Amino acid sequence: MPRSITAFLFSGLLLFIILTCANERAITGGPEDKEAPLIVFSLPENESVQVDRNTDILIKFNEQMKKSTFESSLQIWPRPPGEYEIKSSWTWLKIHFSQPLDSNETYLLTLDKGAQDLRGNGLAATYVMAFSTGDDLNAGRLTGTISGSADIKKNGDLLLYRQFDTDLSDLRQLEADYVFQPDDAGHFELPYLAERSYMLFYHWDRNQNKLIDGDDYFGRPEVASVWARSDSVLDQHKIWPQVIPLESLKLLGVSQLGEQFLEIRANRMVTRESLESIDVFINNVKTPILGGSLVEDDNFAMHLDLASPLMDSTQIWIHNFQDTSGFELNSDTLTTNSNSTFDTLALGTIKVNWWDEDKTDDFRIRLESNLPVLFKSDTAFTIVDQEVDSVRIFGSLDKLNTMVWTFAPDTSLEDGKTYQWQIDTQHIYAALNGYDLDSLMTGVLKTVNLDSLGSVKLLQMGVHVLECRLTGRDIDRSFKLKPGEAIIIDDLPAQTYALVAFIDENGDGRYMSGGMGPAAKSEPYWFYPDEIKVRARWETDLGIWILHE
Repeated sequence: MPRSITAFLFSGLLLFIILTCANERAITGGPEDKEAPLIVFSLPENESVQVDRNTDILIKFNEQMKKSTFESSLQIWPRPPGEYEIKSSWTWLKIHFSQPLDSNETYLLTLDKGAQDLRGNGLAATYVMAFSTGDDLNAGRLTGTISGSADIKKNGDLLLYRQFDTDLSDLRQLEADYVFQPDDAGHFELPYLAERSYMLFYHWDRNQNKLIDGDDYFGRPEVASVWARSDSVLDQHKIWPQVIPLESLKLLGVSQLGEQFLEIRANRMVTRESLESIDVFINNVKTPILGGSLVEDDNFAMHLDLASPLMDSTQIWIHNFQDTSGFELNSDTLTTNSNSTFDTLALGTIKVNWWDEDKTDDFRIRLESNLPVLFKSDTAFTIVDQEVDSVRIFGSLDKLNTMVWTFAPDTSLEDGKTYQWQIDTQHIYAALNGYDLDSLMTGVLKTVNLDSLGSVKLLQMGVHVLECRLTGRDIDRSFKLKPGEAIIIDDLPAQTYALVAFIDENGDGRYMSGGMGPAAKSEPYWFYPDEIKVRARWETDLGIWILHE
């Protein structure tokens, strides 16, 4: 029950309390102390009302504490006017405010598990104390769930803003009125709120610079505002944080690396799809792009092989250029001049993997190089069966572009077997440098054991076409899920998977977890409630997935 407090009548008690900055020193001797410290009482008491605006806060512990741990573990929300000072003796904590507290305000004080005794034992749970300078405590609550990894649930903060402004260009201009954490399972609840609209966000400050920037994790609910309610029926707000680069996508520069070869650099990791969205103009005439590749050791750069020689001055026009989080640069231009660094790059890697883009039964292998190459003969690429007297398997090479080729073997490869691939580089022409290579490139190719694969069948009942991701240990499969249409996802290794679906409202094919500059809500999403266990040679029927709005 709330308790009316008009003044603290404990001056006699305070005569015996000396709050000083004593030297902290761990206690030595005796049995090891592993017990968590306890808070025995506070002034004002929890849920007190009519608290004097000029009050100090006192908290009493059952043992000696480290004062240095209070600074980082103590929070008061909403932020009181002016500053507040923390003082302590061994077993007492005192908070003194430089200005009177706001009238008719409910304050929430939290002291988290970082508050430690002299032996390093923290509080067993976050201590929460609420009090009001008015006649009543706020009765609103917010509840919800954070989705994602254990690190996301453990390290992130929830930021709550009283100011609700959908037209606000950048929420980083504001200081949050409340900051709180989810529990280890990702659930959160914030009590003692005024019943009204708020803006709610998640932020994990990974670089610990107290800013929302860089590769921090960020998210917000799929609604523009949340409402703190006092009734028993509460909205369970969902947040699925993602790494969102908040700095605008920019092109940093372009360099000529050869007569027909460009390097373009951006400030963030770009997508392979962007390679197909670039227009290059030479003397105002558009030239075709023969091929493109992301730089192997620098995903912020890409190489382009052009159909026409570059001039001394080349204008590059970029459109629909995207980073890996779906942020887009609609239009930009760069100009490059020729230089003398044409011969500085060398053919470093050729990646070899399965080719299944067309989902055909025609088995192919994909070869992707870091620089443009031309295969002068089909015999340049072979597969060696090392178990059968080094039997060499030949086939045919087809060019998708000068950086991507496919290989169709003349002989079927066995399931579940390891082969060696070889490239005779004497039969490769490096388009960039214009000379023949004289070495042998080799690698390992492992075929899949078809008997180890299974499938998943699913029918969704809803009204939206959903983008879905089925994720396992070493696999990430994307597909669309249409209302009332059953789908079978096959050729899945036997393991455990997680399934997530979202409404692609902006049509970019990626989940958008919201934004702060400008403020934007997230796209709606659903996680399949159970782990999906795929068995070899078995179709796992998930039945009907009913998605509620």
